[in-house]
Amino acid sequence: MTLSTIATPERSMHHQNITAPRSSPPNTRKNGFLSTLASYLTSTAKSDPKPVTQRKPLMTSWNDVDFVKLNSLVCNVLYDQNNYEPLITEIERVVGRRREHCFYGVLSVILVLVLLHDAIGAITAFMTLILPTFMTVTAISTSASYENPSFLKDHQDFFVRYWTVYAVFLTVESFLSSLIHWDLRLLRLIFMSMCLSTRIPVLAATYTKILNAVSAIRQIIDNNNFEKAPPPQSVTILAVKTKTS
Repeated sequence: MTLSTIATPERSMHHQNITAPRSSPPNTRKNGFLSTLASYLTSTAKSDPKPVTQRKPLMTSWNDVDFVKLNSLVCNVLYDQNNYEPLITEIERVVGRRREHCFYGVLSVILVLVLLHDAIGAITAFMTLILPTFMTVTAISTSASYENPSFLKDHQDFFVRYWTVYAVFLTVESFLSSLIHWDLRLLRLIFMSMCLSTRIPVLAATYTKILNAVSAIRQIIDNNNFEKAPPPQSVTILAVKTKTS
């Protein structure tokens, strides 16, 4: 066998190895928004419990609320590592905005629609009903072994006074509205919003007036809440004889 005949198969084998189709690389393309949403909805995996760490509260009372702290609270919720993280990340990628900007945009659209429908009613319901109800339930459901029991007790007493004033004010408002046929919801919004502030002593003064009125009424009831003794028998007999004669 000549050298040319030996080199020919080697060249052909080398040619086959070069021209052989290469294996395609794995698909590294990111899933789309719909695929991420579908996988999130069909996922049943539960996140591992996180260790409980002591953190300093951002807001402890109504007077601590401001826009900076509210924004920090929203960012803490949105950037928390949980099961919603893949979906929120995909929304950021599709929209091209940060997640807090998306949240504020959606919230602004909802608020505009609600305010266009009934601005006074929506604000009044939120300030005088929804927010106080949330804070009341929070104060009641908080464990008795709170790190500051005196603050918790004061917080609960505050909302007991608030709902007492709210019930009386709403009763008076309903009575006046039936007489003068005016919409007094704006007055309720201003007055009850002032009652929510601990810096303005509107709630304490109003509750004291209501308590004094209730105490006076209760005193009148207690003073007259007794059974009268029957008149003496002799007087009754004498009265009967006088009539017959």
